[in-house]
Amino acid sequence: MKLIRYLSLFLLAVASASALTEEKVDQKRDVTPGGKLVVDVDFGTIDVTGGDTKQVIVNAERKISGASEAKEKEFLEAAPITVTQEGNTVTVRARRPKGTGGWLSSWGGSWNTEARYTITVPAKFNAQLDTSGGKILVSNLTGEVRANTSGGTLKFTRIRGPLRGDTSGGSISATDCDGEIQIETSGGKIEVGGGSGSLTASTSGGSIAVSNFGGSAKVETSGGNLRFDNVRGSLNGETSGGSIAASLAAPVPGDVRLETSAGRIEVSVPADAALNLDASTSMGRVTSDLPVTVQGKQERDRLKGTINGGGKLLVLRTSAGGISVKQTSR
Repeated sequence: MKLIRYLSLFLLAVASASALTEEKVDQKRDVTPGGKLVVDVDFGTIDVTGGDTKQVIVNAERKISGASEAKEKEFLEAAPITVTQEGNTVTVRARRPKGTGGWLSSWGGSWNTEARYTITVPAKFNAQLDTSGGKILVSNLTGEVRANTSGGTLKFTRIRGPLRGDTSGGSISATDCDGEIQIETSGGKIEVGGGSGSLTASTSGGSIAVSNFGGSAKVETSGGNLRFDNVRGSLNGETSGGSIAASLAAPVPGDVRLETSAGRIEVSVPADAALNLDASTSMGRVTSDLPVTVQGKQERDRLKGTINGGGKLLVLRTSAGGISVKQTSR
């Protein structure tokens, strides 16, 4: 096993000359399927892919540029990229000591940092990934995945197993992922396409779209639109400010509850859908293209009753906007 590390200095031809210090690490560690990868870094993109291998293959690169070559070197050497192994767990780390987070600002001048950790692991492997600033991309893994970034997008593709992703500022996408999926962002859109299991998704500011998902979905946004297409399970969606559009699967697989504080709700359902409808708006009109056997008094802003004899719940609420139940186009 060899560790290849390069520390090199380059002069950049810019108006005011600044330095560029670069660090590279290439390592391979023998493992068996079912192990765990831990990545814990100050900054940079983490890109993990499962493949036909019995090794963890790490290709890492960091760059920093500023007004002082000596300070650049000091910054990187204080927290070098390390790759360690304990049993079947491989850890990649590049963290400055606690209490030194303000180094660059205290040194003054203009500083730029860049890093990328490209890692291949066995297809059956677990991953715990943390970066304080950067994207996280994970694909083709069977195992438990936990990913957290303080600022960057999250992208998950073909994950088979429990998945948890958190970002303090960035969008999240999950494509063809199977298992218990929990994803959260403090500011960005969420898109889920394909896959199965259970989904819990929330954003403090952005839209959420879920399509062709085989399982229950519970989503929430503090400010954005919601869109659902062919969710084959119970569905619960809530937005504090935005419209909701949903096209339900046939037959309707589970109860549906959709709520917005300010926006229109439009739901498309199959002609033969058996539903218990309960729809109301504080400011607007409720309409249905399908015949409804009304329970109680029929009102402009509320419609409660059964469709095709009743069945799954369809509860729709908006404080400001109209509600439409439409027949799915064929």
